[in-house]
Amino acid sequence: MNPKRRNVTLLAATFLAASAVTGIAPSAQAAPQAAAQACAYKATHLPVPEGIKAGAVTATAGAGVYAGEVEFPEEDSLQHAVLWSGGKVTDLGPAAGADFDLMVSDVNTKGTVVGQGAKITGATEGFPTWSWFPVVSRNGKLEKLPVLPNTHDVHTSAITENGDIYGHGYGADPNYTEVYKWPADQPGTVVKLPGLPRGSQVEGVDSDGTVAITVVDNRKGTWLPYLWKDGVAKQLPIPAGSAHAQVTGISNGYVIGKALTSDFDPSAVLWNKDGKATALPKGQSASAINSQGLILGTDTRLVASLWQLTTGVGAAPSDGALHALADDGTLAGAKARTGSTFPRFPAVWRCG
Repeated sequence: MNPKRRNVTLLAATFLAASAVTGIAPSAQAAPQAAAQACAYKATHLPVPEGIKAGAVTATAGAGVYAGEVEFPEEDSLQHAVLWSGGKVTDLGPAAGADFDLMVSDVNTKGTVVGQGAKITGATEGFPTWSWFPVVSRNGKLEKLPVLPNTHDVHTSAITENGDIYGHGYGADPNYTEVYKWPADQPGTVVKLPGLPRGSQVEGVDSDGTVAITVVDNRKGTWLPYLWKDGVAKQLPIPAGSAHAQVTGISNGYVIGKALTSDFDPSAVLWNKDGKATALPKGQSASAINSQGLILGTDTRLVASLWQLTTGVGAAPSDGALHALADDGTLAGAKARTGSTFPRFPAVWRCG
């Protein structure tokens, strides 16, 4: 589920930039001896479809369930989504109807994968324009999810254990995002979540149904952290000394994110179950949290790091790009094969 994913959301003043997903990679500026590693992690490459040129795990539900994307060497080939479950790998293929690109957002323990593909909608000055559309895995392939009329650039963000899917996109107001839910008990339907400020974007869903939201108002230049449950939205406090804040994940009542200065300089922050915000020691970003309170992020030198709630526990593995964090502490992402630096291939890191 989404709280155990690892997603780093890049700061920018557009929805696409705000939704971009990248891995936590080792910093070229940091000395290898800069921080003691939190654990003796050992990396293992996952099995992959034959003939790929690169790939990465971007989501995990724990219990040995992972999902991600792979690329093939053909110039005009589309990225494929991949599911790893029960020790087996399943090539889910490209997003149905996509012209290019694919992003895998989340997976649950049942192996249902959600993400989005891109469809070319036209051209401007000879360059293509496109719109994102949401997809879900069914019967071994990716299918389009329904969208509401007059919406576009619709992304999925999370899928719960019971199969509810949450995401966001643009509706009647082209300047502000809104939040959607695809309810598991009403297949083939989508609804707009009520009671949320305009500009809301889903960052994660907790096991009790609490949705973590960042509200982006580009006109006002503000980013605000919110929680939503049962139709009611509540703003989390802005950390002391900050002008804005962004949520990046939620698990077991704890919320992680970034405190932002007026110039949008970030520092990592944790909101506890009472909503109190505490800075993560020497943290610049927090990208994933699991139900045990383990947090993955980067420190102020951009070194991949781990915290146990608000206590720093050391550096994360530095031999790959980290995208996901499971409840048992397993990390997932991409790592080059022995003797190489690039390309990278789907991998997991286990402690001990």
